[in-house]
Amino acid sequence: MADAEKNAVAEKNNAVATKEVLAEAAAILEPVGLQEEAELPAKIMEEFMRNSRKKDKLLCSQLQVVNFLQTFLAQEDTEQSPDALASEDASRQKATETKEQWKDMKATYMDHVDVIKCALSEALPQVKEAHRKYTELQKAFEQLEAKKRVLEEKLQLAQKQWVLQQKRLQNLTKISAEVKRRRKRALEKLDGSHQELETLKQQAGQEQEKLQRNQSYLQLLCSLQNKLVISEGKAEDKDVKGRALTAKSKSP
Repeated sequence: MADAEKNAVAEKNNAVATKEVLAEAAAILEPVGLQEEAELPAKIMEEFMRNSRKKDKLLCSQLQVVNFLQTFLAQEDTEQSPDALASEDASRQKATETKEQWKDMKATYMDHVDVIKCALSEALPQVKEAHRKYTELQKAFEQLEAKKRVLEEKLQLAQKQWVLQQKRLQNLTKISAEVKRRRKRALEKLDGSHQELETLKQQAGQEQEKLQRNQSYLQLLCSLQNKLVISEGKAEDKDVKGRALTAKSKSP
């Protein structure tokens, strides 16, 4: 009865350990982040080796139990009195049952190992694919980082050019303001020159009118002077003729 309890406890421990292995394998096969994908193959192999060691220890302990039972049964057979030989069949039956239980436990263990191997064989391609995708994403990330650096350099260059353009614009604004100021002064001077020109034109017109009046006055004086000269010439001629006649009349 004690042996059956030991076998039941061993089988229960084996089932619990197998469930733990399956749970750990399922936890390992769950989706992980990008930073953990590269560690999945090593992690899975590590878990598999650790679980394999656990199963080996469990199998060793079970073999020790079986060895102990076989040794105990052999000692019991050798130490039995002739009166106890009647229960030999019952002991053999117990041993047979124990061996059958051991075979069942071993078969269950091997089934669980096969399940784990199958799960690992299915998970490894997924891990490789995840690792490949991680590598591609890493390359894409590096390319994006390179493009980001190029864009940042272009942005800095554009900012510098914008600052230079702003300075040039400020200089052009100052130059434009100076040109407008000078143009305004030139226009003011031009307006003053126009006004002076109009004044000079008016003065020239007035002077021309004075000159015309003076010319008319001079022409009038000249004509009057000519008339006086002619009149004086005629008078002198008359005087000369009169004197000549007087002289003739006085001569004998």
